[in-house]
Amino acid sequence: MTPITHRPAAELPGDPAYLRFVYHHAHPADPYDDEDTLEQWHVSVLAPLDDEDDEEGSGDGQDPDLAPVIGRVRLYRLRDYTDGDRWSAADAESGDLEVIASTVLRGVKSGQSGYCKAFERQIESPVGDLLILDRVHLDKQWRGFGLGPVVAAEAIRRLSPGCCAVATYPAMGEYSKGRDETTETDRRRAKKKIAALWESIGFERFREGVWLLDTAQQTPIDLHQQHRGHLKALSHAYRTARRS
Repeated sequence: MTPITHRPAAELPGDPAYLRFVYHHAHPADPYDDEDTLEQWHVSVLAPLDDEDDEEGSGDGQDPDLAPVIGRVRLYRLRDYTDGDRWSAADAESGDLEVIASTVLRGVKSGQSGYCKAFERQIESPVGDLLILDRVHLDKQWRGFGLGPVVAAEAIRRLSPGCCAVATYPAMGEYSKGRDETTETDRRRAKKKIAALWESIGFERFREGVWLLDTAQQTPIDLHQQHRGHLKALSHAYRTARRS
């Protein structure tokens, strides 16, 4: 699947090959409340500092503490085999997480545990934790180059080991017209656009608006490699434009 780009590489603020990812998760030594059941992960995307004297691009050897944050990814790991109630932990965090938990878990209202039958039919090996892709954000000057799926795929690759699947619930994260002025047509259009991006990295439609990526399948791995290829091509085009 070819990444969707709307802007030429010459308009990039910097060389995308030098983007850096920083992962952050903090937890207490003695878990309390839902700390042992639901982990929140924050991924910061750092931009290269432009260097006009560097013919090969920018960012190599930079001090990462000086690089600006131009993107963020928020993910949750819903852990299996804990004493906590996974649905309650998700419900206490946000409405979107509650929708996902209610859709993939078995008998959340009856106290049963485990994944539901539909989930077990769709996922090849439905045993283990569930990674939830909650939000992906890029600053406006970095949008339009097909980097959203690149960023999401890289974050998933680092955080999905030990997870049987990744879930997401496409929803509007920004309101260009303001929340009150946004129409239902605007919402449907935005969800369709977001869903297309997630499909490009291996998510498949599940039910109730939830999408799943099966970590045991080859397709997400192949798509991830395609997005890395897109990143290299974008970087090459950017460097060529700088030299011209």
